[in-house]
Amino acid sequence: MSIGDTHTSQLSLFGRLADELTRQVIGPSNFSASLDSDGRPSLKKSDGFFAFVGLAPSPSEYRVRIDAPTFQQRIVAKVRPSEAPVELSFPGEDELYLTIVDVSAPQSRVTFDPIAFVPPIEPGAAVIGQGGFAATLVEGLEGAKVSFATLSSVAGLAPNQVLRIVRSRNLLVRPGSTYPFPAATTVVVVKLAAGDQGGPPVIDGRIEIRKINGNAPSTVNVGELTLSVFDLGGGPRGVLLLDEQHRSALSSKRGDVVFHFAGRLAITSIDVSIAAPGFQAKTQLIDLVAKSRTTAIVVLSKV
Repeated sequence: MSIGDTHTSQLSLFGRLADELTRQVIGPSNFSASLDSDGRPSLKKSDGFFAFVGLAPSPSEYRVRIDAPTFQQRIVAKVRPSEAPVELSFPGEDELYLTIVDVSAPQSRVTFDPIAFVPPIEPGAAVIGQGGFAATLVEGLEGAKVSFATLSSVAGLAPNQVLRIVRSRNLLVRPGSTYPFPAATTVVVVKLAAGDQGGPPVIDGRIEIRKINGNAPSTVNVGELTLSVFDLGGGPRGVLLLDEQHRSALSSKRGDVVFHFAGRLAITSIDVSIAAPGFQAKTQLIDLVAKSRTTAIVVLSKV
């Protein structure tokens, strides 16, 4: 059965997945989505959309488990308060974050440090800023070394402010340990083991980045989203912006979580916190080598 075989009135939850690195939509043969409560699989369409039908409105969240080869498992949850279909989409998903370097009112343009590569963002995309700023993208963004954006308005913007440019409403899935990362990517694989380094994997442990290069983050509110701002040195432009989805994750069936960073970023260490059901909480400092892969095994003790 496909989504097209059902009536629109039956549609309950729906969404679409994209690769976090390339931002390309993941086809229906390359992922599975199921209800966490009973394992009920979703319906899928050729354009990548998945959907659940016939779910009763409920004040409790429906949890959806998403699996895709070479990607990390993800669980998303939303309430269905009425009979209206609910899209599984969240602020901060398929977006571009940037820090403004300069503002040109005559050109209605903002400039920012060059971004190595930007997957396509269409004209008309929503642009969200601090202090209630809202505009749209006048010209599309795409390609290598992108360094400016033309907006429908730049009133109220200033250097060092943060902008969000919304590419789509797709859900992102993060690359896993077997993903073919581009060369010069800094990759960190954190593996959780029970008892000793050769112990069984710890599943569904939450690993969160506490510090980068020894620095705890500040926060900035951009629209309804709170971003963590990690200082990498070099002033306001020398920062890494992370939302909650990219700052933490649950360990897979192999017990691992993967973080990745652009190789140009001067990141030498991350400090993570680990919380797993039935185990003592722990923090761990992990030293990194830029543009290479680091694997860290963290041993957890049972409560």
